[in-house]
Formats: sequence, structure tokens, C-alpha cells
Amino acid sequence: MNDQIENLVAPLKELTALAVSNIEKLTELQLKSIEESASASVEALKSATAINDVEGFQSYLSAQAESAKDIAKNAQASAQTIAELGKSYAEEAGKIVKDAMPNS
Repeated sequence: MNDQIENLVAPLKELTALAVSNIEKLTELQLKSIEESASASVEALKSATAINDVEGFQSYLSAQAESAKDIAKNAQASAQTIAELGKSYAEEAGKIVKDAMPNS
């Protein structure tokens, strides 16, 4: 009887562990993005307070344009990572479910 229960519960444990692992990875990615965004914002504010003339303002605008490119690049990389995590999760979860089916 205990073996039957364990056979029923084992795939659920595997799916839960897989979900927790993905949540950890997504949380880590979000925290990294938040840190990068906060850092960029602080740097932008510091640069803005240092503007003393037209040339300084032009330099500031150029730096902000470059910063925007970096942010877009990082967002694209994050989106790719999230897509890969989703695909991997679906494949692994499908395998766990398939392996749990009788006569598989």
C-alpha cells in the first residue's frame, strides 16, 4: 500500500521540485534586472545633477541614449532566458508526467 502511495506521490514531488527550481531562477533574473535598473537610474540622476552647461547636457543625452540601448539589450536577453526556461520546464514536466503514466 505504501509503495502505491509513493508511486502516486513521486511525480508530484518531482513536479514541485521542478517548479521551485524555475521560480528560483526567475526570481534571480528579476532581482538582477531590478538591480541593473536601479543602478542605471541612480547613475542617470548623478549625471543629471552634474550638468553645468550645454556641452554637459549634450553628453548627458548621449549617455542616456547609450544607457537605453543597454537596457533594451538586457531586456531582450532576459526575455530569451525566460522563453528558454519556459520551454525547458514544459519539456521536463511533460517527461515527468509521461514517465508517471502506467505502461509508458
